[in-house]
Amino acid sequence: MTPDFNVLEQRASMFMEQGANSRALKIYLHMADGDSSLDAGYLGFRTDECYERLGDRHAAKYSNVRAIEENPAIELYSSARKRVQHVGIGHLMR
Repeated sequence: MTPDFNVLEQRASMFMEQGANSRALKIYLHMADGDSSLDAGYLGFRTDECYERLGDRHAAKYSNVRAIEENPAIELYSSARKRVQHVGIGHLMR
């Protein structure tokens, strides 16, 4: 039996506070699995935060775009976009 959303969120938040971002990311990805809405972008935003803290800016950018697609009205998601908007693949194409 999977714990409810709030229990999972509390545990993931605790891991992020402790700097255990990889553990938090695993919980958020589990929560998002099969959730086409990403809970109005929230889980996309949280995975964005985890990926960025782990140094995977490409994955952070993808997660951020998903968060904005799901709920473009939330300013926090759009402001987070500024941190990863410059991430590209130009260096891979040389």
